[in-house]
Amino acid sequence: MSSTGTRDRTCDQCSFRKVKCDRQYPCGKCQSHSFVCSYDKPRRKKGPTGKRIGLIRSEANTQPLQQLVPVTPPTESPSPEDSLGPAFFTSDPRAPLSLICPQPPPDPVFNVSSFSVSSYLPVGFLSPSAQSIHSDLSLLQSPASTAAWPTLATDEEIKSLIDTYFSRIEKFLPVINKSTFLARLHAHEHTRNIHFGALVLTMCAFTLLQPITKQDSSESNDKRIFKERIQTAQSMMSAAVSMRDSDAMFAENPTLDSVLMSFFLFSCFFNCQMHHAAWFRLQEAVTLAEIMGLQGKRDGWKENLTDEEREQRTRVYWVLAVTERAYALQRHHSLIRTSPSPNKPASLLAPNLFFTLSATGLDTMVELYKVVDADLIDCWNGRCATADGACTKLSAERAASMHRLVADAYDHDSVDHDRALNETQRADLAISQQWLHNRLWQLCLSHGVLVIDPTTSTDHRELRLTYACDIARKTMGICRSLSMESMEVHGIGIMEKLYDIASSVVGLMSCFPWIEGQRNRELVPSDREILNQYIALLATFRGGQHPYLLPLMTEITSLPPVGA
Repeated sequence: MSSTGTRDRTCDQCSFRKVKCDRQYPCGKCQSHSFVCSYDKPRRKKGPTGKRIGLIRSEANTQPLQQLVPVTPPTESPSPEDSLGPAFFTSDPRAPLSLICPQPPPDPVFNVSSFSVSSYLPVGFLSPSAQSIHSDLSLLQSPASTAAWPTLATDEEIKSLIDTYFSRIEKFLPVINKSTFLARLHAHEHTRNIHFGALVLTMCAFTLLQPITKQDSSESNDKRIFKERIQTAQSMMSAAVSMRDSDAMFAENPTLDSVLMSFFLFSCFFNCQMHHAAWFRLQEAVTLAEIMGLQGKRDGWKENLTDEEREQRTRVYWVLAVTERAYALQRHHSLIRTSPSPNKPASLLAPNLFFTLSATGLDTMVELYKVVDADLIDCWNGRCATADGACTKLSAERAASMHRLVADAYDHDSVDHDRALNETQRADLAISQQWLHNRLWQLCLSHGVLVIDPTTSTDHRELRLTYACDIARKTMGICRSLSMESMEVHGIGIMEKLYDIASSVVGLMSCFPWIEGQRNRELVPSDREILNQYIALLATFRGGQHPYLLPLMTEITSLPPVGA
């Protein structure tokens, strides 16, 4: 493009970097970084939206739960009978949910009826109107609960789902003490305690929505079976919410059951790609954890807890810290003031606790996510002043230090380091580590920290423009060393991370086509062949029945031919 003047759109390079462009040719941003400014990328046409990646992802992310049926080939159109009829949070009319509205037990800390304001005041101090108001306060007391357990599943079915959770999911989500939980379940506490009952239901719903084995994945490809799993899970979620919300004051003195119930609701919504509802429930879990002092800042809490209770609190606290930071990066959210910190809370003082946390890999995951600093979260999510060139929070030295922090937290190639971890835990750690490297690369790209010119020397290869390709190549090597089941057990979250890693390479090759030609002379297989391996991998995940295969295929096919 040789003509000059103002353009009616952002140049290709500023569009890829997601920064403000003055629409000149060449634009000021490209001149300042010695880029070759271009406006060659085809503009997406309005009208039919079949190839618009953003809309495809948006529709997949906001698809209602009742419409979550397996993806069919593009040539097939789902029939009206294939969509789920009942609206979300409405039980199947063929099996109506008969849930008697339960009532919560009296507050063990503060019982309104036993507290008399008049006993602390002089006789005649209260006016008649004030006395009337005082007498009405007794209505705030919740009567004793005799909640009926909803007839959604038999005891055998509940036990089977709970056994599935502990045998397959607990290994990467260690937030429940198995022996204590099973003892409470065996004593039928879930039929008397509405908060424990709600927790049991959400755990069962999460297990239904999380295909674990190849058999589960093949069942997900059967529309009838998959629809039944969805309907059962949504009925359990509805019943759990109704049970806990019947106690209007549950947040005043929350229990660990309430925190975990909110967390499992988040996990269910995340699996259903309902991300607004998922974020709401995750923030609810974080807030309840902060209210009950889960971080160990309340006076005297250590003396009142057993080692087992302190261990579970530490696990839950760390899982919330890691999950909130990962989800804030994925969905561009801010971290609230009371967000859990990845630093070790005081409950780590429990004897032998560090060993038990190391055995689950949770301590290593915490070290990885320390890099997600609340001070930089607006930079991560593109809400700082970088578009105007005014953000000074990220320097090349700080970026290199953050990359080192992620790299030093875990070594996938170290046999000794992995001795205590099983393959499922190693898969989660290794892919999360490479995804964080990728997110850091995106952060450096948007803040102009990367070295663009291949002839310019740098002591940090992480700050080179081509580092995104190196990340994708290493991640694919990790995936080839793992079994498919060890990755599939983590659900749709790990697929999204793989999509992010591959999609960054596609965007890089689209805006800087010279990179592919240069690297193809040096590397075998080529970067484009690596991208094709990602397509094959995502097509194998659950038979391709997830929202990330089609967008990646569309992006890769839109790349110009090699050598063009």
